[in-house]
Amino acid sequence: MSSASADVFINEFHYDNNGTDSNEKVEVIAPAGTNLSGWKVVLYNGSNGAQYATLNLSGSIANQCGGHGTAVVTAGSTGFQNGAPDGLALINASGAVVQLLSYEGTFTASNGPASGVRSSDVGKSETSTTPVGYSLQLSGSGAKASDFTWQSPRSSSFGACNAGQTLVAPATGPVALSNGVAVTGLAASTNNALNFTLAVPSGATNLSFVINGGTGDADLYVRFGSTPTLSSYDCRPFLNGNAETCSVAAPQAGTWYVMVNAFTSFSGVTLTGSYTAASAGGGGTGYYAGIVASSASALRSALHNLIDDHTKIPYTASTTDTWDALKLADQDPLNSGRILDIYKNASYLKEAGGNTFYNREHTWPNSLGFSVDGSTNYAYTDLHMLMLADISYNSNRGNKPYGDCSASCSEYPTNAYASQGGGSGTFPGNSNWSDGVIWQVWSKLKGNVARGILYMDVRYEGGSNGVSGVAEPDLRLTDDLSLVVNTGGNASVAYMGRLSTLLNWHQQDPVNTAEVLRNDMIQTFQGNRNPFVDHPEWVACVYQNVCN
Repeated sequence: MSSASADVFINEFHYDNNGTDSNEKVEVIAPAGTNLSGWKVVLYNGSNGAQYATLNLSGSIANQCGGHGTAVVTAGSTGFQNGAPDGLALINASGAVVQLLSYEGTFTASNGPASGVRSSDVGKSETSTTPVGYSLQLSGSGAKASDFTWQSPRSSSFGACNAGQTLVAPATGPVALSNGVAVTGLAASTNNALNFTLAVPSGATNLSFVINGGTGDADLYVRFGSTPTLSSYDCRPFLNGNAETCSVAAPQAGTWYVMVNAFTSFSGVTLTGSYTAASAGGGGTGYYAGIVASSASALRSALHNLIDDHTKIPYTASTTDTWDALKLADQDPLNSGRILDIYKNASYLKEAGGNTFYNREHTWPNSLGFSVDGSTNYAYTDLHMLMLADISYNSNRGNKPYGDCSASCSEYPTNAYASQGGGSGTFPGNSNWSDGVIWQVWSKLKGNVARGILYMDVRYEGGSNGVSGVAEPDLRLTDDLSLVVNTGGNASVAYMGRLSTLLNWHQQDPVNTAEVLRNDMIQTFQGNRNPFVDHPEWVACVYQNVCN
């Protein structure tokens, strides 16, 4: 779900009742003025994950309650299938999945626009004894789907805000963009605007903001340091239609602000902000200026000094915390309103802490050296090692070291999504595996995990933090799993493994563009980079003394 579509969601639906099913409808709620042309609701059969009907939405949303309004679409002669499980997906004008809800269980969509996406069970259901004229509805107070709770069947209110539901004006603060990641399905009514920001690191070049696609007439405004206005901006192409670009060859480091203004109402527009990060080359200029891979010890020491004493992001806080950072670092590349987890390859709607789908995985388990969180425990919140993971898979992994498994191990399959994954039932396939002692990561992410762990080994070498003055752990990689033990608190020395496996995974799963973009994003929060993402060849130098 694109961030700009976060306030559009399914608010009410009805699928089963006593006697012949009747009045089967879906209600979508959105901020007033939202144009739903091109949006649709796709109905899914849960037994095979296949779509069986498409319901088209249209028109602009009126202001009915709290700056929001509703749109209702009837299931028609096809009707809803009656569960165990079945579901419905909300799709925006650009074809991106905003929601995939299910009732009476969960499933993974096998085709259509939600293909590969795992459904979210609403937790309530209707039966053949549900009274005619009832429905499932959200109640609560807020402006986005996660603010509300599904209720047991009660008298329907299609076309009006629900009983017990208080809508508040949508948040007007700017939405943070990720480098190179498109935000899709943007819409606004005449004279209204959408606002965004992009954090640009020092040394970046070729900054550009591009809008395109959709209908209507959107105008692009860009300004450094503060929100642009119609009369104050650094760039404004002001062309007819929605195809506009602002480019800055040598941008200032800091926050760039973007406004997409509706000269006339528009919908289905895509916005992309991107830049080229500072040179990652060793020596010369850029982040790695002066770093020379002359020997294992020299390179390790130089890299440690470079990445040490980074900015610490709080684990959980009312200000910017690791939830905020990871929702950007682990953003679904196909949908900016979702995250893509590391172990299951599952795409989930972005949620806050306490959600029931994903949580924060310490790929280097915090029980192995730094289990007590605090303002001076940098390892606990290090974003290069923290990754979002499906809750159940994270629990199954626990604090097991990484290693290679065998066909006799238990399989933890991945979802087929984004042209990758899909558990095969055959070892190793596209699955994670565990024998209860070690955990083998699936093929497409094993290199990412390995490089995150190798970073921790170089970043944390004991001594005192240069900012806080507090002692830091000496984190060490080993093949001797007898050394990998729960430290029962913050330790001076702690071990993780297996080193040989991690080195192999690094070779088997090379760095890709998504991993580089993650490195870029983390740098905007922590101020440091994972050198093994930028220079994969340095792994051989540091760990095998193969240097050049």
